[in-house]
Amino acid sequence: MMSTEVTESSNRSTLHVAVGLGVFGAAHFVFLALAGRDLGPAGTAPVSVAWTLLNAIGIGLFQPVEQEIARRLSAARADGAASGQVTRVLRYVGLAILTVVALALVGYQWLADGPLASGSMVLVVVLGLGAQAFAYYARGILAGTGQFRRYGAQLAVDGGLRIILSLALFVTGASSQVAYATILVIAPLVATLITVRPTTLIRPLRARPLAETTESPLGGLVAAALSSQLLANMGPIAMAVLAGASQQDLSGRFIAAVTIARIPLFLFTPVQVVVLPALAAIVVRHDWPAYRATMRKTLLISAALATVGTLGVAVLGPWALSVAYGPAFTIGTSTLVLIAVSGGLFMLAQAYAQSLIAHHRERLIAIGWGIGLVIACATLAVDIELSLRVALALCTGTGAALVTLLLGERKIVRMWRDESPVPPQR
Repeated sequence: MMSTEVTESSNRSTLHVAVGLGVFGAAHFVFLALAGRDLGPAGTAPVSVAWTLLNAIGIGLFQPVEQEIARRLSAARADGAASGQVTRVLRYVGLAILTVVALALVGYQWLADGPLASGSMVLVVVLGLGAQAFAYYARGILAGTGQFRRYGAQLAVDGGLRIILSLALFVTGASSQVAYATILVIAPLVATLITVRPTTLIRPLRARPLAETTESPLGGLVAAALSSQLLANMGPIAMAVLAGASQQDLSGRFIAAVTIARIPLFLFTPVQVVVLPALAAIVVRHDWPAYRATMRKTLLISAALATVGTLGVAVLGPWALSVAYGPAFTIGTSTLVLIAVSGGLFMLAQAYAQSLIAHHRERLIAIGWGIGLVIACATLAVDIELSLRVALALCTGTGAALVTLLLGERKIVRMWRDESPVPPQR
């Protein structure tokens, strides 16, 4: 009976988040497509780089905030507490923001003269990272307290603002690189203020620590998230480093290809958001049947999305890229397919990573993604066409990470299952 109730609740939560994330995911395509059509492949490159940095660094630094807060609050609820304590997590947020500001000051001239093209773009990226920190903090509270309807609303409003504002720039002709990039600051900040109650944000700050609290290594969680996002977003970064002066538009075209080829990865995100709090609560309860059912469902969804997505890209990828971004955005079909395959492998690896997070094995996750990064960087030495080389590196890197995380998860879960008490008969 309990397993059925957990499954029904998980399905409802997934639906709420899926709707919001559908709007949020569509907003990425609309934003990049309109910027690409307005500014062209070369002109949109700084905007694409800013978008990539906010994904790689922002998600890497601050998604652990959401995950850790969600885990703490979910575990507290499983233990019967009204709320969990998150002060330690907020200290990390403050330190991370100060570090971002310091690094931006140190590398300001290189960033302004190079990949971001202006000092204003550097400022926008820093402000965007701050806005992301606020949004991830709020979403962690919503996920950990089971408020998935509001979680989905926050995502939907964020995505809706990105669409409306980018359309306004495109239609009025008042667009610029800085104007498009500023949308990435405004949308998450305003969406969070609109959809999340102030009391919801404040309540965990007033909570007392539980008598017995398992302290998780936040540094390990951050290392795992950063390494995973660097691997996921290394394509545009590698392009910026390896492309010559005559290939400045390649970064913009490659990012456009990534957004088309990795549509299934966007669709997988709502599943990932719901799975972590569910697994955290299951691990606290030592409920092996529920754990096995949750992981099996997650892996089946991942495999289905990966298969359908790769086949779809192989057939419709070049056409979809041209329709979405314009005829100037072209890239080889083989490159598109490899990017899609890497997205599928990344989804499967993320499923095992969620399990390891629930078991407090962040260092093992960081090792898995780190191995993937090493393999991907080594693959960049292959002497083939640049975009194909980078796409191949994404595949080998995510494949290596998947194998490492799978083996680690099997070992950890076997130990946990053997140590767990036998669940009561239902």
